[in-house]
Amino acid sequence: MTRGALFWINLEPATPPELGKVRPAIVVSNTVYNGKLDSVVVVPLSTREPEIWPLRVRPRGKRSFAVIPGIRQVSRMRLHERIGDLSAGDLARLDAALAIHLGD
Repeated sequence: MTRGALFWINLEPATPPELGKVRPAIVVSNTVYNGKLDSVVVVPLSTREPEIWPLRVRPRGKRSFAVIPGIRQVSRMRLHERIGDLSAGDLARLDAALAIHLGD
């Protein structure tokens, strides 16, 4: 499982303000660890507009927005169908937003 892969993922059960339901998500954890661990770290996507840098990032060509504060570790068992991959440019934008959100 590679970093930057897009999957349908079941985020239920969830408690507000967590994002729930089955939705697309981007795998952001390290590809090497993804092959060894039973969990991955994902950033869920939402169709709720607009892009709000750096909290909501819209990958090019997508109708959804990566919700950076929604980052979470999930069991690989929650992952369903793989639906694509982010481009290198979109992954770099996502990385920059994550660095801002997670840094001091």
